[in-house]
Amino acid sequence: MFNRNSKCQNSKLFSDTTIAQEALEYVSAVESRTSCNDGTSNTLNLQFDTSVWSIYTEPAIRTANLLTDILITNNGTLDSLSDEMFFTLVRNNIRGASVIFGSAIAIELGVYGKYPKFSPYAYEKNGTIFSHDIAINYDYLNGETEWYEAVKIKTWDGVHFAADEINYRSGNVLLPMEIVSRPTAVLSDGHWTKPYYDCGGGDIWMVTYSSPIFDINDTTNEAEFRGVATIDIELTNIDINQCEPDETSSGALDIFRGTHKCQPTTTCVFTAGLGFTRGAYNCHCQNGYYHPSTTHQYFLGMTVENHYANRSLEDGMFQCLRCAPGCTTCVDSSPCLFETNVVLRSILLIMAILTLVGIVLTSVMTYYYRETKVIKSGSTSFLQLMCLGSSLMCAQLFLMFPDASEVLCSIIPWFFHTGFCLMYVALLLKTWRISVIFRVGTFKRVHLPDKVVLQRMLPAVGIMTAYLVAWTATDTERTITLTTSDDKLKFKICSASWWYYAIHGGEALLLLFGVYLCFTVRKAPANFNESKYITWSVYNAIILGSFILIIT
Repeated sequence: MFNRNSKCQNSKLFSDTTIAQEALEYVSAVESRTSCNDGTSNTLNLQFDTSVWSIYTEPAIRTANLLTDILITNNGTLDSLSDEMFFTLVRNNIRGASVIFGSAIAIELGVYGKYPKFSPYAYEKNGTIFSHDIAINYDYLNGETEWYEAVKIKTWDGVHFAADEINYRSGNVLLPMEIVSRPTAVLSDGHWTKPYYDCGGGDIWMVTYSSPIFDINDTTNEAEFRGVATIDIELTNIDINQCEPDETSSGALDIFRGTHKCQPTTTCVFTAGLGFTRGAYNCHCQNGYYHPSTTHQYFLGMTVENHYANRSLEDGMFQCLRCAPGCTTCVDSSPCLFETNVVLRSILLIMAILTLVGIVLTSVMTYYYRETKVIKSGSTSFLQLMCLGSSLMCAQLFLMFPDASEVLCSIIPWFFHTGFCLMYVALLLKTWRISVIFRVGTFKRVHLPDKVVLQRMLPAVGIMTAYLVAWTATDTERTITLTTSDDKLKFKICSASWWYYAIHGGEALLLLFGVYLCFTVRKAPANFNESKYITWSVYNAIILGSFILIIT
């Protein structure tokens, strides 16, 4: 409905909230008075985009052009018309259009010889049309009446002249064609007033459109002003929307957009049907907040406006309260997040700490007794790598203690799978070396020092690192939100994408390969045969890992 021909102009209208706010206060002050006899002097100094009402101007324009034709035909007077004809014209102008409140004809001195001043006016109230001559008690020629004076002072050098071809009749014969040229008013020739309160008339807020009535000057043969025909648009039933501007829908009163008094924790929601008054909105709580009263879901805009007008709007008033953590919307302070069992988590954390301490002590003891036969035969460097890997796997439990987040869920796989790679690849390479040595026979010497075997570990670490980098870079949704089955409380867990299952599948194959290596070294000398213990550790990893995958 709102014709946005100029973005700059609209930006100016929307930004001028101070003037709009003063206008709203003035509207409230005028309507609250017990007596009103100021005529049309109560005016709002606001400019509206009146294009939305252009379709209702046709009655005024047609009436003005009709009277122009009569004036020119009757040598500059309207004496051929009666009072009844004038009142019939203005009454018919307001029939059928609900927003047209009234219509008037006002003419210059001497145009209608019956009266010095003459302005028949009709308006509709409660389904009945009332008519009277407002010129008796109202001097529209005083130079201060906007709906009359603004049209009168215009220059009409460029007014449109319409040339009509007419065949008049004489008896049963059509006379030769005549070309009749008349000044014709169009929409742009008229004038929209600023909104004003019609005291003593309809006692309503309205805007008036005035269309000029012309005559032709005998000397210059140009159009000259002789009066106006008007229509009044009633603003009483047109809502004032003070909420934020909406690009998808708009109207003539959009200048009031953004003047609401809703507090930061609330959102303005327009209430239609309250008419030309301030406070036609409710302040609803924003998402993440709830109303302090359980019996209400919003604050009345009129109440907020009254507190603002009385300078009694204090900080904290008409504010909504923040929902419990994790709530998108709420109606009270009830929790939305599942509260984890801190005691159970603490017990698991203590167990993880004790395990980590045990690993560190094992690493220290391994290094301290590195020259003993049993430690030296097990390769100190591999044992240290296994301790480092198990420490990283154990450290992931510390990251799992807080609630799941995007950052934590992206870091946890690095600790676990890097630790897994260091621990089990070192274990399997150590077993592989024993398998190679005792598989080729006793007559051939095989030299596989730690340095050579460690070099074979680098590809496995590189592949694991590349996989984790690709996983971290591509898997953007690392957490999912679930709810409990009984009270629907939300909690977050790390998501399990195909990256998750693929890497666990690869690790399971690695462990099965370890079982095969243990089988090949089962007959190695006792000093070197760790296959039984390695097999136990591999079986434990497979069984426990599968169980954890199933329950999670």
